[in-house]
Amino acid sequence: GMEHFSNSRFVHKDLAARNCLVSAQRQVKVAKLSLSKDVYNSEYYHYHQAWIPLRWMPPEAVLEDELSTKSDVWSFGVVMWEIFTLGELPHSSLVNEEVLAGLQSGKMKLPHPEGCPSKCYKLMQRCWAQSPKDRPSFSEIANMLGESPSESKA
Repeated sequence: GMEHFSNSRFVHKDLAARNCLVSAQRQVKVAKLSLSKDVYNSEYYHYHQAWIPLRWMPPEAVLEDELSTKSDVWSFGVVMWEIFTLGELPHSSLVNEEVLAGLQSGKMKLPHPEGCPSKCYKLMQRCWAQSPKDRPSFSEIANMLGESPSESKA
């Protein structure tokens, strides 16, 4: 999925649980469901004359319009959080302007989901590193998620 995209230098720009499809064999396929925008309209924020998935985006993508595979890594951390919260909207208690202010201040982090193993939350936190260079690659993420909990260095 995302490891292949990033190795091909592809940036998704809208990685979220709503854009992940699960097959009958429980394989996850990453999609870009542009037609679903109307259904999820409340999950997009109008900023600088564009509709963006603010709650899934890293600061550099929102504030500087810098998109990279490392911005997709941030979004992947949010997708992991969505999975462990059974689909809760990220920062659901905040309005979009508060989320934007939190991204600007560098203090916007999602809480540790109940029942989420520490290994997984530590990986999420690495995905949300302020500096893109401090975030893991999708190859690193694939390796970490493929490890048993006793082998993890996340």
